[in-house]
Amino acid sequence: MRKYLEIFKFNLKTELNFKVDYFFSLLSFAVHIFVFNALWDFILQDKAILGYTKSQLIWYIIVGEFIAYSIGKKNYLKVSDMIKNGDVANLLTKPVSFIKYIFAQEATSIINIVVNFLFGIVFGLVMAGSLELTFLQVLFFIVSITISLLIALFVQILIGMLAFITEENQSFYLIISKAMLLLIFTPLEFFPQVVQTILRFLPTTYIIYAPGKILVDFDVNMALTLVASQVISFLFVYICVYALNRKGVKNINVNGG
Repeated sequence: MRKYLEIFKFNLKTELNFKVDYFFSLLSFAVHIFVFNALWDFILQDKAILGYTKSQLIWYIIVGEFIAYSIGKKNYLKVSDMIKNGDVANLLTKPVSFIKYIFAQEATSIINIVVNFLFGIVFGLVMAGSLELTFLQVLFFIVSITISLLIALFVQILIGMLAFITEENQSFYLIISKAMLLLIFTPLEFFPQVVQTILRFLPTTYIIYAPGKILVDFDVNMALTLVASQVISFLFVYICVYALNRKGVKNINVNGG
C-alpha cells in the first residue's frame, strides 16, 4: 500500500503545477451553466416541466458538469499511452499491480474534485438558489456521487485499456462519452420511453443521472434503486477492466511486450 501512496504523492505534486488548467476548466464550467440557465429560463418561464423546476434543472446540470470536469479524458489517454509506448511492459517488471498503479496515479483527480465541488456549490447558490435538503438526502447524495466518480474513473481506465486490443481507441472514447453526455444537461425522464429503456441498461447512465436525481428530486425507494444500480454498474465496469488487464498482461508476458 505504501508504494501506491508514494505514486499518488508524486503525481499529486505534478498535478498541482497546472493551476492555469483549473482556471480555464472552471471558466468553461461556468459558461455552460450560464447558457443553460438562460435556455431553461426562456423555455420554462417560471413553470415546471415533467416535475422539474428551473432551479432543480440547474442544480442537476451542475452535478453533471461537476462529474464531467472532475474526471476528464486525460485519464483514458494516460492509460492508453502507457500501453502504446510500452511503459506497461516496464511497469510489469516491478512488484506492482497495473490496475492499482493506474488508480493511485489517477487518484490525483481529488484536486479537480475538491475545486469543482466547491465552485459548483457556490455557483449553484448564485444561479439557482438553495435546495431544501434532508439529512438522509445528503447522505444518499454523498454515497451516490462517490460511486459515480469511481464509475467514471474506471470507465476511463477501461477505454484506455482497450489499447490492449486495438491500437486506436479514440472512437470508443467518443461513443462512450457521448452516451454519458446525453444525461448531463437533460434528466432521463426527458427522453422517449424507448430511449429511456435502453439507457437504463447502460452503466454510463448512472454516472450522471443517479446523483443528480437524488439531489433535486429525492425519494428513499428511488434513491435505493439508483444506488443499487450504480453498484451493479461499477462492478460490471470493474470486471471488464480486470478482464482486459489480465488479457493484456498475459499477452505481454507471452509475446515479450
